[in-house]
Amino acid sequence: MKWYGYLGIFMLAFANINFFTKVEPFALFYIPIAWYGYIFLFDSIVYKIRHRSIISTYPWEFLLMLLISVPFWLISELYNLTAVDWIYIHWVWYEHLLDFTTILPAVAETFTLVKALGIFKNVRLPKISKGIMKPSIALGVALMIIPIFVPKAAFPLIWIGIFLILDPINYLMGNASVFGKMTTGRWSEMFQLFLSGIIMGFFWEMWNYLSYAKWLYFLPSIFLPQFRLFEMPLIGYLGYLPFALDVFAFYTFFRIFRFRGENPLDRI
Repeated sequence: MKWYGYLGIFMLAFANINFFTKVEPFALFYIPIAWYGYIFLFDSIVYKIRHRSIISTYPWEFLLMLLISVPFWLISELYNLTAVDWIYIHWVWYEHLLDFTTILPAVAETFTLVKALGIFKNVRLPKISKGIMKPSIALGVALMIIPIFVPKAAFPLIWIGIFLILDPINYLMGNASVFGKMTTGRWSEMFQLFLSGIIMGFFWEMWNYLSYAKWLYFLPSIFLPQFRLFEMPLIGYLGYLPFALDVFAFYTFFRIFRFRGENPLDRI
């Protein structure tokens, strides 16, 4: 493996031990320590399998992922100002920002590992019509507007709306697109992203549950029966499916303002 893969193993071990021992001054930074360890380890495994990875082959794109991960998550934070689906305890602003930088890279590294392992590699289903692109954008805009007026009940719609807006735009601009692959009958990326979202969501909720600085959910019980895995109601994990699609579409759209050529999420 790459040297940073071993660093990742150390960081994961250190963070998980300290979830229980509470050694200071690290308690505040458990989650970013664990997530950067996860990112380094997964990237190194991908490199060992494919001889290329996001960090080793596209280091500047990895840096961009870290940077735009923050505004990506702030979209959710803006909607949460009125929905109040979660609150934070024991957090400070600089730990917030450090933690938010891991979101896009964590999903991206999980996705590239799922692809490298060949999971859902050859999933083919009926082709979707190229004509759905513009209606999808219109629907996505509507789904982003509805939670402004019905924030508590409609908050989950933003996860679907981001993808429905950006992925068709990516297709129309000639960029990598999940819908674009589906117009040819190739559904592999859709299922690979779904699996990546579930894997990442499990660790995200587990490490939050164990952490000193954490968030607590106040989700509407009428939609989410309170059978919980860690802090998250079990059915809430379904939100990680479109969330992973959002990450793919968001990064693919914004990378073109800095990079041209092959997209690491599409090529690795």
